[in-house]
Amino acid sequence: MEPFLQKNIKGMPRALKLIVFIAALGMLLCALFYSLLGPVNSEDSVDRLFMVKQGTAATQIAQDLEKEGLIKNAQAFVFYAKLTGNLSKLKAGHYFFNSAMNIQEITTKLVEGKVASLSFTIPEGYCLQQIAEVLAKKEIMTEKEFWAVVKEGDFAYSFLQDLPQTEKRLEGYLFPDTYIMPIGMPAEEVIKMMLRRFDTVYKNLPSNETSLTTHEVVTLASIIEGECLLDRERPLVASVFFNRLKRGQRLEADATVQYALEARKQRVLFKDTEIESAYNTYRVEGLPPGPIGCPGEASLRAVLEPADTNYFYFVAKKDNSGEHVFARTFAEHKANKRKLGY
Repeated sequence: MEPFLQKNIKGMPRALKLIVFIAALGMLLCALFYSLLGPVNSEDSVDRLFMVKQGTAATQIAQDLEKEGLIKNAQAFVFYAKLTGNLSKLKAGHYFFNSAMNIQEITTKLVEGKVASLSFTIPEGYCLQQIAEVLAKKEIMTEKEFWAVVKEGDFAYSFLQDLPQTEKRLEGYLFPDTYIMPIGMPAEEVIKMMLRRFDTVYKNLPSNETSLTTHEVVTLASIIEGECLLDRERPLVASVFFNRLKRGQRLEADATVQYALEARKQRVLFKDTEIESAYNTYRVEGLPPGPIGCPGEASLRAVLEPADTNYFYFVAKKDNSGEHVFARTFAEHKANKRKLGY
């Protein structure tokens, strides 16, 4: 200590010395507290999943954070949360935290409920089994949980009201899209999210002026989805199926046979078209009992706004373009197949 400062402190009144000591101690404690609020390791920015269960006390959250090496001191966390009025505002959920975050950043996330999320994509045309596999692979739910919800879940949508409560009940209605969801979302809420998406999309489509019920619209759209790759061709394919339905001619859609098979094939063979199944439109007349997959918006729209044609047949080109050649008569159709090398 400088001689001048020593001399001045010595000459201070006792009360003033005490004030100086308390101030110095306070500054030291403030510095210590501020240090405890800082990150554990500013170089470690690798996120780790941290779960806060519903009803967990703030003190327990703090202890868990310290145990996981995400904060330096549990008491400092509690004190800061109390000081900022956030002690009772910490929300349950799964969070991504890392050791480079300070207590203020962690507290803010917990208060705002900025839970960890993940995304999953359901391609157009996927059937329930394929959707179950996607969700299981993403560890969103097990296949067993998926099928239990599909069969037993309570879904208040008019388009599901008259459908039998079986494992095929939601076939066609889990809308194909990319979804972002919080980690840990219950299985039933995930399914409801997909049903809400279908409901929103369907309500924004043109009104149903066809003779089909909503379930039949979705069924035919799912077949179009399975038969057609190009959006611009979907109304043409829809016109083919509508023309066949009016005439009483079988749909003979390979996509329905694929659905009836135990395992999907690259190409449907003649022997496959002879299998006994209510979904085999080579053998049964009219539409199958229900959808064969989940159609996208373009296929649903094609059913509601089909092209006005006299086409009854179509055959895919072999150039991988996804295009089809359409025909009005069977003789024309056979000629098209010969030209394409079938």
